Amino acid sequence: MDSKFCHKAWSSGFAGIKFPLLADFHPKGATCQAFGVWLEEPGIGDRATVLIGKDGKVLWAEAVTPAGFRNPSDLLGKVQELAQ
Repeated sequence: MDSKFCHKAWSSGFAGIKFPLLADFHPKGATCQAFGVWLEEPGIGDRATVLIGKDGKVLWAEAVTPAGFRNPSDLLGKVQELAQ
């Protein structure tokens, strides 16, 4: 649910990112709801990453709870693996 500005700042640390990042900032949570990771009671999205292929199909997904941790290097490795 980060904004496009947050994604731009995050991705600037990875010179190799050459793919778009989806921002689910407004309307708040619409994409989270579509992917089944919207947490209704707190009104937030689960901390999830979904990698989508050029054909629009989900290639890989992971949710780690709102307090969970994701390792950016591992995520970049997964993207590189799927790109082969």
